[in-house]
Amino acid sequence: MVQYCRKCGNELDDDAEFCDSCGFNLNSNPNDNQTKESKTTTTPVIQNDKSNLVTRLPLILAIIGIIVSIAEGLGTPMLFGLDNIIMAMAIGIIGGLMGILLMEKFDEPLIGAVELIATGALIFMFIGRFGEISTVLFIISAVLALYFKGTYANNKKLWAIPILTVVLIFALLIGGGALYQMNAENSIEVGNITQNIKNDGYGYFDGAVSGDIYVGTNFDYLEVTVDYYDSEDKVIASTIGWNELHPDSGKTYKFEGNYFDQKQPVKAEIKVVDSASSKTPLYTENITLTTSSGV
Repeated sequence: MVQYCRKCGNELDDDAEFCDSCGFNLNSNPNDNQTKESKTTTTPVIQNDKSNLVTRLPLILAIIGIIVSIAEGLGTPMLFGLDNIIMAMAIGIIGGLMGILLMEKFDEPLIGAVELIATGALIFMFIGRFGEISTVLFIISAVLALYFKGTYANNKKLWAIPILTVVLIFALLIGGGALYQMNAENSIEVGNITQNIKNDGYGYFDGAVSGDIYVGTNFDYLEVTVDYYDSEDKVIASTIGWNELHPDSGKTYKFEGNYFDQKQPVKAEIKVVDSASSKTPLYTENITLTTSSGV
């Protein structure tokens, strides 16, 4: 009886076990080979999908970093200053987008990574621990970009982007800070300063330095501190005489810096700052103290 190959149709001897044309095993099922072929072709596709997802992590984390930087800025206390908060959010958005653009569109993983790291560092510089999460996200995104995409930089001219980002931000910070400092100093007036430090007769000095502060423009925060010095010009006490969130423009406030200690103060320094962490006062004045007897 004549038989035919189930795979290629070639005529075969009735006792043949293999096709002498295509080599097909006549004792096997053609569907078995199709199943094996389908398994071998589908497995790499699944692996490729997983690989593509992993290599997209730098992009995903950078996008999340941008979103988080905005949320962190909105959640930062006004004590840091509105300018610093706005600057941190702007850096997160612009720096994050530039880093993504360099990595994805220009295929410059090294330059893009530097841009993202600089972005995270600048955010932390402006709002400190309130920008920690976005800073970490940008840095991890940069490290993964270098790991998955490589450490090459094809277009050396694109190095200008991260360099200009840092230079421009510092230029704006210095220029804007100087202009703000000048305007803020001219908007503060301190007067009617009085002192009342007494020796209570029991080994303690007690009293206060007080006065008025006039606020001539809008501030997010203002604080008056009074530092007391001994005869060796060392600070022996520091007190907050007044502070206010969003003080009213055009209003005069009272401040009073209290003192109570065994050491006799000989000088007091009044300082007005616009941030709890500010190292550049808007106003300073030193007064010599006259101690009277309270007995």
